[in-house]
Amino acid sequence: MRNRLMLMTVGVSAVVGLARVDCARAQDAKAGGQGHILAFGDSITYGVGDGENPGDYVDEITDAGEPRGYPLRLSASGAGVVSNAGNPGEELLRGGMQRFPDVVVGTDVDMVVFMEGVNDAVQRAEATEYRTAVQRVINVARAEGKTIVLSTLPPPTAIHGSLAPYTNLYSSIVRDLAVLNDATVADVEQKFLTACPDMTTCSLYNLPEGLHPNTAGYDAITEVIKAAVGK
Repeated sequence: MRNRLMLMTVGVSAVVGLARVDCARAQDAKAGGQGHILAFGDSITYGVGDGENPGDYVDEITDAGEPRGYPLRLSASGAGVVSNAGNPGEELLRGGMQRFPDVVVGTDVDMVVFMEGVNDAVQRAEATEYRTAVQRVINVARAEGKTIVLSTLPPPTAIHGSLAPYTNLYSSIVRDLAVLNDATVADVEQKFLTACPDMTTCSLYNLPEGLHPNTAGYDAITEVIKAAVGK
């Protein structure tokens, strides 16, 4: 399971570079009245698995492809200029927390949408450590004057059910920190659970791979994120 997740580390340095290029483009766009949103996270933010439709047989994904997912949809919806700073395979505790200031500090970003933690669940990261890392991300964003939207995590499919106790706990931590920090929550977890009461056959995921959303899954994530960004 870890090997499949870590296959999505291809092009990691390119992702960071992309975010910086997008920041420069967004600066020009902002002059025309558009806000700049930074989407920060791992492969699900990057958009791995997007392009496959419900019912397609997807056993494994070995190529991250071009960045897409909810950031591309959010930008197309007119919500603002959206930079995709998703880093496939990244853990918040081992990379994400350290990378976050690099793509936020000193930029013209107005809002950050944060969703990361599934790879930390693979590593069974302690709840206290995850909580501390998310709070640090919030602190950096707030110190830079950025609005932050915190997203819960998509629940794992049944084949990866061993991750569920961790992703569920991390999502609870995200909700709790949002209350404590007066931040907006994008409850992606609840959206998926409502759409998929049976996570064995969830139509929002590429199956049987079961790790990354398909086109319907990314549409669902976009719907939740867009509503949160608009608040």
